[in-house]
Amino acid sequence: MTSRRLDRVRDAVEAASAREGFTLDRGQRDVLERLLQVAAGLPGLGARRRPAPRPAPRPTSGPASHVASHAPSRPAPRGLYVWGPAGRGKSWLAGELFTAVSRELAPGATKRVHVYDLFRELHAAIHARRVASRGGARAAVGQHGPTRGWRTRALAPEPDSPDARPEPRPDTPPSAVDAAIDDLLRGTTLLYLDELHLHDSGDATLLTRLLRRTFEAGVVVLATSNYAPDTLLPNPLWHHLAEPGIALLREHLDVVELAGPTDYRSLGGRGRPGFAAGAWLAPGTTAQLAARGLRAPGPGEATRLRSGPRTFAVSAAREGHDAGPAELWVTFEDLATRATSTLEYLDWAARFPRWVVTGVPLLTEVDREAQQRFVAVVDVLCDADVELVVTSPHDRATFLAARTDRPDAFRTASRLQLLDAPVAARRS
Repeated sequence: MTSRRLDRVRDAVEAASAREGFTLDRGQRDVLERLLQVAAGLPGLGARRRPAPRPAPRPTSGPASHVASHAPSRPAPRGLYVWGPAGRGKSWLAGELFTAVSRELAPGATKRVHVYDLFRELHAAIHARRVASRGGARAAVGQHGPTRGWRTRALAPEPDSPDARPEPRPDTPPSAVDAAIDDLLRGTTLLYLDELHLHDSGDATLLTRLLRRTFEAGVVVLATSNYAPDTLLPNPLWHHLAEPGIALLREHLDVVELAGPTDYRSLGGRGRPGFAAGAWLAPGTTAQLAARGLRAPGPGEATRLRSGPRTFAVSAAREGHDAGPAELWVTFEDLATRATSTLEYLDWAARFPRWVVTGVPLLTEVDREAQQRFVAVVDVLCDADVELVVTSPHDRATFLAARTDRPDAFRTASRLQLLDAPVAARRS
């Protein structure tokens, strides 16, 4: 990348921080320099542009066979793995640089995917290919239980996990996983894996397959995470399944920590739209809702919301209109204590740009599955930039003080600080 292009990328990131109302601290500037080094080595820019390497053609018939290796035409520059505490600005920095770099590359040469969307997309594509190869339908991948990808105890790898068995089943072509990955990578020069974390053994083996295929294709990887690479899939019973992927990350990516004492989300949403436009309302009175232009649903608005083959009870599913966006109203009980999953949250986040979750208790008052579902809800909505309004009998400070040891709950606590938390008027 030419110095002029790099200057444009740097200027775009710094202009974005100015719009947000803050100045990059020393740690963030150091990480920005490392990100710019990655950008400087990307192929396909300026007069020396080369097409992004494409996977080798796959056989369309005949017996199942492994896909041939597709080495890049020249060594790919090293990528970057940025990790550190929640709220330090990892995803923000990488996201702004990714946006600026995308403007300098050919359309479609960059791809950003959040960990939830990554595994959902790959599982769905693998399932579709396996169904097609068998000539019939079966239960969709990802419908195994209430918390796919958020298990709270160690389970054996499932049959649909790509490396769960030493030998593939005769009716499952071993190329199905690689074919789905190749489709994801096709035409890509830079792949950004946002909020990378692993708590599922099947996803760990799938990540290894993805990384191997990605690096064989010469695609540069940028990743952000709250976890150092060696701490991915922390469950000691299954950590060994993540070790091959961790080795690939360390082989092809430089690892840098963005540490520091400041959680920038604790400064609030600074008037931003989307997730940060939401609020934590305690206790969630009619007056508090009305002050935000919200009206609690009447009994006649209760309905069942379809997602895939299943339906779920919600308080209201309002269509958008000139006065406001489409709204999903759902109780904590219906959202987190029922058998919902990230599949539903991703689906509903795409359909409803505003969610109101009512009656949120302290997480220490509910079981571990409900805790983990709420963690997943906040993660999905924040990544999708969906406005979240919470009503709770507890103020936000009390809620955050009642800590839970669920995986990634620390990130939930950070993200909830983006919400406005007005103090309720004292009752006389």
